[in-house]
Amino acid sequence: MKSVKTIIRNSLLVGCIFLTASCFGKNTKSETILIGSTPGDDLIKTMLAIPNQTKVDFIRWNLILDNENVFTLDITYGESKPNTLDFISAEKQTFNGTYSIVNNREKNGFKEIYQLKSDGLPGIISMTQISENLFHILTPQNKLMNGNGGWSYSLNRKVAVDSGEILISSPIPDDKSLQQVFDGRTPCQEIAAGHPEMKVSITCFKLKWKLTLNRDSVTHLPTTCTIRTVVDNQPRDVSGTWAIIKGTATNPEAIIYKIHANDLAEPISLLLGDENVLFFLDQDNIPLIGNEDFSFTMNKRVQ
Repeated sequence: MKSVKTIIRNSLLVGCIFLTASCFGKNTKSETILIGSTPGDDLIKTMLAIPNQTKVDFIRWNLILDNENVFTLDITYGESKPNTLDFISAEKQTFNGTYSIVNNREKNGFKEIYQLKSDGLPGIISMTQISENLFHILTPQNKLMNGNGGWSYSLNRKVAVDSGEILISSPIPDDKSLQQVFDGRTPCQEIAAGHPEMKVSITCFKLKWKLTLNRDSVTHLPTTCTIRTVVDNQPRDVSGTWAIIKGTATNPEAIIYKIHANDLAEPISLLLGDENVLFFLDQDNIPLIGNEDFSFTMNKRVQ
């Protein structure tokens, strides 16, 4: 009798464990959390239903995408408080909605476009994946949004995943300008780790960049370049040369701008997103991941 009771009890226990595991598996949600700070220009204010008269220097994003195609977007925005990462005064909004992933058929190099829809938004907000860890917000015409010298329109995974290879195809550059200028602000310590000769302080949290690329007046091929960085509030200017490299080990359609600066031991590699946006790469040609304050992105200066 005891053995029969034991068999029944064990059978019930196994059944309970199976049902619990099954229910747990069905109710488990996975989330992708994207963070970053973007400019607060007129276009993005319109896209986010921020009144046009509101003074906005930058917008801090926290975007949660779950595996059931539901999203929650929290934004904080306002005037920047000088010499800090904060606002003078901030306003907040939360948007809830759904998103879809659309296979992109346009000839802009993006494989997939994420489209966010919410009753609280006047229209769709679209973004594309630069890598598994890096996203970039798009204009209504599905072009990479061009930021400014303070912030870019990149969003970064809060928790990185292993695969960080480049997922876009770079357009063939057709800009014949003899000089192009890109600028932006990036996190500090990650760049300094690859370039110890920069000798940044342990408290350095941002780098200011201005990159000037020059071309030959006849051939339009790359020639010289200058880089101005502001490190620990001290401007530093270096000169060098640059080259255009087609393809990486994992993406033959990527175009890399290779910057050889005289005072840097290793070159700086930049992925051409389009004619307006460049993304910093590590030594393995993987896009670098930023934080809630700055991304590893430079934007073409509007003349």
